[in-house]
Amino acid sequence: MRIKKYKNNQYVTTDEIWIRNPFKESKAVDINFLGKEEINIFIKNEEQNIRSSYIEMDKMEEFSMDNIIIVSDGYNWKEKQLILADLPNSDVKIIGVNGSLSQWNMVGKEAVKKRVMAFYIINNPYSESMRFLPKKHSYYPNIVSSTRTYSPFLKEYKTQPYLYRPTPDVNYSGLGDVGMTLDDYRNPICAAISFAVRRKAKKILLFCCDEAFEEKRPGSIEMKNGLYQYPQQVMCQNIIDKQCYWLKKNAIEIKDCSYGIKYENIEYINFENITDFFKKD
Repeated sequence: MRIKKYKNNQYVTTDEIWIRNPFKESKAVDINFLGKEEINIFIKNEEQNIRSSYIEMDKMEEFSMDNIIIVSDGYNWKEKQLILADLPNSDVKIIGVNGSLSQWNMVGKEAVKKRVMAFYIINNPYSESMRFLPKKHSYYPNIVSSTRTYSPFLKEYKTQPYLYRPTPDVNYSGLGDVGMTLDDYRNPICAAISFAVRRKAKKILLFCCDEAFEEKRPGSIEMKNGLYQYPQQVMCQNIIDKQCYWLKKNAIEIKDCSYGIKYENIEYINFENITDFFKKD
């Protein structure tokens, strides 16, 4: 494992991506270089989002978030999400990412079980993010968004977003003066983990945070559980794993209940053991 320091920050690497230690009391710097095309897309979105006078994330009301579940629309999500309704609302907060909100089946009169998200987090800068908007329901939980999120998505969203700025790159710090930063590595799960650290979470569960599928596709790789993922999805999991290396070293418990590759720094638990994980010590 390679660890290095830069301007009082500390980093561990995976797949040549450097993952910052968020617990170091220093000015955050992302030492992974952005491409010129990426920066042009970010600038376009930032200009629109900052001009819209959305709320800065550091102005968010403080409340307890000791226990957090981060949910995505991974393999078997539509069925497995109903498990979450049986967890105590007051003790366990749910943060949604990716397509988990558009496929949320626990609101409305027709819902067999009911549960709400505390937050939905997004940092997708592309038009594909529009498919994450609710379609079958009009449920819009509080939203935390990167300044670089695709601006039409935020205009369409029915709740005013709280904005954060991704940790500044050594070559590009972003537009405007949005105060609070998150280490998001252009991945919403990473953003949600960073947000959980900011909210002083003690226990974090990744729930259906995978992109696994059943049939082999060109370029996909088979995992030990018989499902498949693409190599870029494995790389994203490696980034999450190294991000949680720092959490593990700082006594934050984090577990995974998903169908992707098994992590080194996150223990896998079965779906039936989720309640036990969140029981008070």
